Amino acid sequence: MITTVKAVTFIKALRSGRTCPCLMLCEDDNGGKFEIVVKLRAGIDSGTTGLTCELLASLLANDLDLIVPKPFIVDVDSHFYEAISDAALAERFRKSQGANFGSQYLSAGYTWPQGRSISSSLMQMAADIFAFDLMIQNPDRRNDKPNLLRKGDELVIYDHEMAFSFLYAVGQAQYPWDNTGVGFMKDHVFYRGLKGRELSWERLQGALEAVGDRQLKMYAEVVPDSWRQGTKDATVRILEYIDQVRNQSKVLFKKIQEVLV
Repeated sequence: MITTVKAVTFIKALRSGRTCPCLMLCEDDNGGKFEIVVKLRAGIDSGTTGLTCELLASLLANDLDLIVPKPFIVDVDSHFYEAISDAALAERFRKSQGANFGSQYLSAGYTWPQGRSISSSLMQMAADIFAFDLMIQNPDRRNDKPNLLRKGDELVIYDHEMAFSFLYAVGQAQYPWDNTGVGFMKDHVFYRGLKGRELSWERLQGALEAVGDRQLKMYAEVVPDSWRQGTKDATVRILEYIDQVRNQSKVLFKKIQEVLV
């Protein structure tokens, strides 16, 4: 389900700032090489919780037939940082020894044209992405930060470290089937383009309900042990939440429709 690769060569930092994802050449056990965008454990405020959110959201999206870059576990060895000339970045690598989250680098041809309306060919895919983000409580796909790319009639979604935001709730967590925790969706990149339209999520709902207990167990098994802390770690809480999402699917999709009225 998930390939673990070893970081071989640092290529470049894709952007500066808080998370500073890096493009790296990585290699699997068979000698296969991949260009992978790596999020370092020490590069994000939420640490291994954010990496777990990235991984589990990618697995769920894939099972729901949404398009995500292929996820990887990227092993950074204890001496890798010595090859990094930038001192601050080298320190992040030094603090990120072991398992990190990576996703397949998307080459030329993927763009996101800002400020354009949703074309008819992309309408259903946009609606499914909107529903997915409400489903996983992801507030991080906004007009100013869409975290998606387009190529032809495909929309590729990425960057889910802020998903499952109930993990960070102060006080009682809010869930969409309880008529709470949906206000953030008005800032979603597709909210205005979808609002008031006749939409259907029959396929997506069916795909969600088809995610079985065996699949959830497989999700749990691919999360690195080093990302799991305590008896109530993020992996356990996220999988319990996905189980609730399946059980509440009818209420959930009704709520999605209400948000867009």
